[in-house]
Amino acid sequence: MRVNHDRLQRRMSEFGLDALVSTTAENLTYLTGVSSVHLDMFPHTGRAFAVLSQDTRAGALFVCGRCEVDQFLDADERIVEAIAYGPFHRELPQRLALDHEDSLLRGVSDDRRFDNALSALTHAVKQACPGGGRVAVDEDGVPADFLDELGKWLSGWHLVPGAGHLRHVRQVKTERETELVAAAARVAENAIRATVAVMGEGVTERELVREFNRSVAAQGGTPRFTLIRIGANAVAGQRQPTTTALRLGQAVWFDVGAVVDGYWCDIARVATLGDPAPRLARLYDAVLAGEQAALDQARPGMTGQELFALTVDAVRDAGIPHYQRNHVGHGIGVEVYDPVLIRPDSTDALQTGTVVNIETPYYEFGFGCVHVEDPFVVGPDGNRLLTTLPRELFVIR
Repeated sequence: MRVNHDRLQRRMSEFGLDALVSTTAENLTYLTGVSSVHLDMFPHTGRAFAVLSQDTRAGALFVCGRCEVDQFLDADERIVEAIAYGPFHRELPQRLALDHEDSLLRGVSDDRRFDNALSALTHAVKQACPGGGRVAVDEDGVPADFLDELGKWLSGWHLVPGAGHLRHVRQVKTERETELVAAAARVAENAIRATVAVMGEGVTERELVREFNRSVAAQGGTPRFTLIRIGANAVAGQRQPTTTALRLGQAVWFDVGAVVDGYWCDIARVATLGDPAPRLARLYDAVLAGEQAALDQARPGMTGQELFALTVDAVRDAGIPHYQRNHVGHGIGVEVYDPVLIRPDSTDALQTGTVVNIETPYYEFGFGCVHVEDPFVVGPDGNRLLTTLPRELFVIR
């Protein structure tokens, strides 16, 4: 089970919430397992929702356009009702016998009560908490005028912001979520291995990026950012890959992310073609020491700023005394930046089950970047790394 129902129900009880509405693709995936085609294609104007009552285990009401309502059949959390809106047609030839799933789809497709997202969502909220109540609506996925209009349609209900509640719940991962993060990480690890395997003199950044993306896609994932730069180019890591060709003795920086089954991975490594320059090796050892300190010392109850401080101090003590960062990691799950953020002003506390993506990059003009990044799950008696790829500097001979 993906959803942390105990935590969700406690949160709803604490804040007196009678229903909860998701509006973003990430929260829809979290609550239902559905990766909305519509929200992916039309992230600014698409409308698809999951609506839950206080009894969250009873299942979600899934609201979406009639074109993609077939996706309710892919849900891996319980769907109590699928509600379609808008125009779309699925024809049924005479005398064609439908199987069970097609019969379910026909029933939903043929329900023509709702012309638009507002009317369908209003119906779902009234089903979840009839007679009025306090409804938390995720404000991140819809514009203010949509919320204003929804308030008019639900005049007997009190709408309050819901994004923060969902992010709070998602901070503590279920075992199923931890497995999904680890599975996504394996895809990225395998793709890094595949890319390292084609490293040789003359190979370009574009070719390395193409190989990484090919491997991710071949494993069923979707590349989301593929930052692979050669040598000093890594100081400008967010730029597009170039035709810069790899030479013996140079480093290749990887900071790569992908989504697999709705969950993110975000991993960083450095590989060198031939023996690394001594300074490169020393700097890499220092950032690796910082990551290791975080893995060893992170504990439930520790704040993001406390973990930030000990990680930065470890990098400085290990050989980069001037090391400075805006953050050294973040939670990860259905969003690449889930709670908590590991930065100097973060007072949010780690909890048992929080998955932290810890990272210690160091950028320098004329040099490039050394960087290592991995996810780990915080445990009551120690932490568990969710990657198996060696974290030492890759040396290709």
